[in-house]
Amino acid sequence: MGTYLILGAICVLLMILLTIGKRIGYGIIIEKLAIFWFRLACSFAFLYIAHITVDGFDIIVPVNFFSALTITILGFPGVLCIAVLTLLQ
Repeated sequence: MGTYLILGAICVLLMILLTIGKRIGYGIIIEKLAIFWFRLACSFAFLYIAHITVDGFDIIVPVNFFSALTITILGFPGVLCIAVLTLLQ
């Protein structure tokens, strides 16, 4: 129960910062963070789908934070990097 209250308080605080921040200039920072979190979520989804797909060929794709962060930051070169590391293990 306490965890939900803490998460709710964080969400309310972020919404207040978002509305007040437009005057101050926090909007750009929050927008960049939103894009980063969206790319991170898409990276996890891509890794999970790749893990399920190539599992039939006995290839193990690591679904962990480091792999997702690599794909999030580097994009397509990150996908190639994780693919090479997966095939060479």
